[in-house]
Amino acid sequence: AEDLGACLFIHPWDMQMGGRHSKYWLPWLVGMPAETATAICSLLMGGVLKQFPRLKVCFAHGGGSFPYTAARIQHGYKVRPDLCATDCDQPPLDFLGKFWTDSLVHDPVALRLLLDVIGEDRIMLGTDYPFPLGEVKIVDTYPGKVISTSPFVTPKLKEKLFWDNAMNFLNLDSAK
Repeated sequence: AEDLGACLFIHPWDMQMGGRHSKYWLPWLVGMPAETATAICSLLMGGVLKQFPRLKVCFAHGGGSFPYTAARIQHGYKVRPDLCATDCDQPPLDFLGKFWTDSLVHDPVALRLLLDVIGEDRIMLGTDYPFPLGEVKIVDTYPGKVISTSPFVTPKLKEKLFWDNAMNFLNLDSAK
């Protein structure tokens, strides 16, 4: 994928369905964010981005629970290298800025955290279309609503999140 310049989009699916996740739509509400964080951790601690530094990978749902748990993951890497640093000698947060997420977080506070952790150049519009958990016109939401209505999102940042970052990720020239 790296040699071809291909872009990878990672979306969770294989969530735990039974047991304590059998009620309240928990596989989608809790399982998907956990699966996405698991995928990010596996990519980082597995040394994939160290071995393939030009690989372009974007994770759905604002990186799931990763932005919220990034400091915990980094701390775990430091205090238990025997368990966490087995396949990569670089700490996980050294790879921030080397992968992308979409913006689908449903809340301005979550978007602010996502921007702080992942970086404004590594986030692009996400809608999760056509699924009901996405920013689709079902109830009081629409594609890009959180970006459009967050008071801290400047016009320049909107342009990055709605357009520029995706063009960069996809290796497309916006002049064409």
